[in-house]
Amino acid sequence: MTVDVSFVIPVYNEKSVLDELYSRLRAVAQGLERSFEIIFVDDGSDDGSSERLCEFQAQDESVRVVKFTRNFGQQAAVLAGFHHSRGNVIVQLDSDLQNPPEEIPKLLDAMTDEIDLVVTLPRKRRDAWSRIAGSFCLKWLSQKLFGKSFKLNLSSFRALRPSVVQKIDQCKDKSKFMAVLMSWLGVPTAEIEVEHHARHSGTTKYDYTALFKLAWDIITGYSNFPLRFVTYLGVVGALTGFALMLFLVYQRVVRGILVDGFVVLAAVFAFLAGTQLLSVGILGEYLGRVHLKVQDRPDYIVDKVIE
Repeated sequence: MTVDVSFVIPVYNEKSVLDELYSRLRAVAQGLERSFEIIFVDDGSDDGSSERLCEFQAQDESVRVVKFTRNFGQQAAVLAGFHHSRGNVIVQLDSDLQNPPEEIPKLLDAMTDEIDLVVTLPRKRRDAWSRIAGSFCLKWLSQKLFGKSFKLNLSSFRALRPSVVQKIDQCKDKSKFMAVLMSWLGVPTAEIEVEHHARHSGTTKYDYTALFKLAWDIITGYSNFPLRFVTYLGVVGALTGFALMLFLVYQRVVRGILVDGFVVLAAVFAFLAGTQLLSVGILGEYLGRVHLKVQDRPDYIVDKVIE
């Protein structure tokens, strides 16, 4: 059965905020005077979140719970929520309440007939300065890699039409970072400002290690710059070796100075060995992606859908 709006919320160990999230989201949804469904995607939680979500569903027929067999990551959870949505418009919302549900009507108002995707910008971001700096560097790096061909928005608070999900499914990338992928699609997009609140309960799932992995995934999943870098590194190594050879010939022939061979060889070997190991590592990363593509494993495995 089709509904007007589907709310998709990925959940991973967020039991402490689920009651407030559900009550506030349901109040907003009822005020829209549209038919709706609330889809919680349990991404392998082990803190009791899954049980609480099932309690919501037992008392509210508009709630559906998609439960994974294990933790597959936020992007997979979002994608699963999109695939199980029946709404004419899909609203994606994180479960940490940093993007307040009360801002949802702004997204729906911006979703005109000419718009397929509405993305958001926080009016004033309420995160630690280190987290803001990390996100800024990630966005700067991504924009540099992709150039000005499209405008990158990394927010996970958005509204979209099912046609955007169909376009996402056409992309066979094993790296489905939704924010980058949706920006790359180039569908008609509106950008609006929304309020942003500090996280008052629970802990962020994106620590510095996760942000670094995300940045590396973006670099290798959406750009061939590392491969170009290996080429540039090879050119620099060759030129360095050639220049060193000319220098040694000059020292020996013109100035009559014989440079100790062991020191020179050790320096050259260390440089070349480091360059080769770095090159092999980068090439291995891309080869690993090809391996995953050949395996063609699904992005997630659903244990059950409770509705």
